[in-house]
Amino acid sequence: MKLNLDKYLLYSSVFAIFSEGFFFNFIIDWKLLYLIIFVNYFLIIKYKTLRVHKTFLIVVASLFAHAILCYTIIQIPPNYFISQLLGITITGLYFYNFFLVAELSKVTKLYLSLSFYIAILGLIFYFLKLNPFAYFDNEFRLMSIFKEPAHFVVVILPACYFFLRSKLFLKFFVLFVSIILSESSLGYIGCGMMFIFPFFNLKKFKYLLVAVPLVLTLFFYTYKNFESFQMRVDDSMDNLTVLKNGKFDESTNLSSYVMLTNLYIAKQNIIEHPLGSGIGSHHYMFTTRYHKTMRPPNYINKLGHKFDNSFDANSLFTRISSEFGIIGIICVIFFLIRSFNLSFSNSNFILQGILIYFLLKLFRDGTYFPPELFFFIWMFYFTNQKITE
Repeated sequence: MKLNLDKYLLYSSVFAIFSEGFFFNFIIDWKLLYLIIFVNYFLIIKYKTLRVHKTFLIVVASLFAHAILCYTIIQIPPNYFISQLLGITITGLYFYNFFLVAELSKVTKLYLSLSFYIAILGLIFYFLKLNPFAYFDNEFRLMSIFKEPAHFVVVILPACYFFLRSKLFLKFFVLFVSIILSESSLGYIGCGMMFIFPFFNLKKFKYLLVAVPLVLTLFFYTYKNFESFQMRVDDSMDNLTVLKNGKFDESTNLSSYVMLTNLYIAKQNIIEHPLGSGIGSHHYMFTTRYHKTMRPPNYINKLGHKFDNSFDANSLFTRISSEFGIIGIICVIFFLIRSFNLSFSNSNFILQGILIYFLLKLFRDGTYFPPELFFFIWMFYFTNQKITE
């Protein structure tokens, strides 16, 4: 029973980070992730020991105290922060206990293997012009079993980086090609980081001088040859003035609108609430206060996309800045400095790959508890612990 239980916990928990596309809707979205965590919690409590990390408990308690204070002052309904804290606590606590009972080397090996096979599956879907799990119809960018290309690339990029640095070039090539075919701007940024990160020390700085032009060449090639990427870059640059006045040009595409409008809301919120408005509050501040000072393109209003991505602010850094103000920005900077130091002082490829994930997560998708976030946080923590033993 023990061997079977350990194997089940290993495979189900690692697969969970790839399970975004497996869900059905009945009143709310019921995701496979929820079922896996619910069942596995029961098994861990029954056959193992449920534990809480002291620092994690302090973080959750601090988020709760900050939310109570901000929500009381600003008068925001408490349901916005309750749902966020529950999600963070449940997923964060689960993956912490999973790493306590699982063997780290087996978790890492399985994650790398699943990334490779899911990338292959994505290539098969791509050439068959199938995307059975996509958010939208007629979406032919590569995303494998995920709902969006950006979500696919951020989950497999740590593995792609590991294969590159470990000189497993066939596996690297498969993942790299799948990222390019996803046509995700986030994926292209991640690829740039993959080729720059190896030169993050003084001894290899001279090679960085060669790598940077190559990355820039890749950027301009992508810009010239992928129309969707070019459109997003052009629109984003043309509409930066919206951060000052909230008034959009009528030709702004939806992707640029979503990014810039959330940046504008975050800026307004920081000005009015320098210490933030509390976890989960960005959507409320967007939809009840600051949207009145904006002028979206007419087609955005007609299609009902004015508040798109208002729940997650389209970017984790944007959301943290909006909901935690100066405190959040300082914490992000401290976290990144600490992560950089740990990743490069130990020269561990998995740590460096996860660091790329953290950086990309700040660029895009402000969800606090997607399937993979706490998996990577605790993998980073336990990998570092093992190295420093």
